[in-house]
This record gives sequence, structure tokens and C-alpha cells, in this order.
Amino acid sequence: MTLYWISQFLQTCLFPPGINILLGFIGVIFWQRILGKSLIIIALASLWLLSTPIFSAILIDRLQNQYPVLRLNKLNLCNNTHEAIVILGGGHDKSPVYPNNYVVSEATLSRLQYAAYLYQRMPLPIIVSGGGADYTEAALMIEILKEQFKTPVQLKEDKSINTADEAKFLAPLLKKHKINTIYLVTHAWHMPRSVYAFKNRGIHVIPAPMGYIIQDSYSWLPSLRALNTTALALHEYIGMVWYWIYY
Repeated sequence: MTLYWISQFLQTCLFPPGINILLGFIGVIFWQRILGKSLIIIALASLWLLSTPIFSAILIDRLQNQYPVLRLNKLNLCNNTHEAIVILGGGHDKSPVYPNNYVVSEATLSRLQYAAYLYQRMPLPIIVSGGGADYTEAALMIEILKEQFKTPVQLKEDKSINTADEAKFLAPLLKKHKINTIYLVTHAWHMPRSVYAFKNRGIHVIPAPMGYIIQDSYSWLPSLRALNTTALALHEYIGMVWYWIYY
């Protein structure tokens, strides 16, 4: 968990608006020097650019357009005992309104919804993935699939804290149950990094992307939504570089 908190701290410092605030703060300290003034200008200018819908759309589209939408009518939908639907967790948070004091994030919920949709059309075994300290995300995902979407779950992985971990822990589980092909359910912008992680473990992946981010406009006027999209895309790009280096 220490590594997890270190990574969270680094993400805060490296991604907008944290990086912009950090540059601006350093600029204020060295205000009387050219370096200080330059850093403030860079901080403000980059914050504006990163917050524009047109810039965020360019970044996110390069990620989420790498794999097409899964077309069920083009698949061989006969029952295959060596295939499964794998749903990657997208986070969970504390919530006092539920008995277990936890709730899945909107990202996880939308992935579960799409997986249930797929299951109704190709009833393959469903595997959920997601860890946690007190109450695992996988346990929450199972509850929601069974209670809200009336969809059974065959297997779970509940030790992971990131995408690389999910591939690492799912690989032996899939091998144990003789599953050689998975329909991978995750957000379209998260799919490139996910596919790389699983293929690196020798798993044959059929991408089942969902949750596409569609920009309402492509203007140069900054918006909070565009800034969030940019931060999301940068997280994926840096994650991919890290995977290429580390794995």
C-alpha cells in the first residue's frame, strides 16, 4: 500500500492541475528572476491549453479509437468453454449509506452494466477483478451483478490495486480454469494499456471497449470537463510508457 500512496502523490504532482500549481508556486518563489516569471507564464499557458476541449479530444481520441466497438453479429457466438468475460474494476469509494460502507465508482458501474449486456447475448463465464483493503472491489462487483443485473459471476480476483496487478493475478487463474481467450471489458480510453498488460502475460484478448468520452464541442475555450479528460488521457499515456519500460 505504501507504493500505492507514493504513486498517488506523484500523480497529483505530475498531472494537471497539480503540475500547473507546482510550477506556479516555484515561479512565485523565484518571482524576481526571469526563471520565476517564465514558470508562471508556462503554468498559466499550459493550464489553458490542457483545459481546452479541442486539445483534450485529440489526446483521448488517440486512446479510445485504437480498438473498435465489439460487434456481436460478427462474432462466433457458439458456446466456448475456453472463453470468458473479464471485467476490470474502475475504483470504489467509502459510502455510509450502504451496509458494507462502500460503493463502486461510476466507472466500475458502467463496466458492469455493459458486461451484463454482453452476457445476455453471449452467456460466457464472468470474471471480476479488483482488490481493496477493507472490502474488495471484486466483492462489490459480484453483489451488483447478482442483485441489480441478475448476472452470475463464476470467478473473482481480489488482490490487485492496478491494471498491471489485474493481469498478473488473473493470468494463473485463467490458466487454472483452462480459459485461453477473454472478452476484456473496460473503458475505451483504458483499453490500450489493459490489452498490453494482458497480452504481456500471454493472454489472448478480444477488446470489448465501452464508456467512450464524446466531446460536446471542440472549442479553444477552457472547461473543467476538458481538463479532467486531459488528465485522464495523460495518466494513460504515462502508464503505457511505464509498462513498456518496467514490463
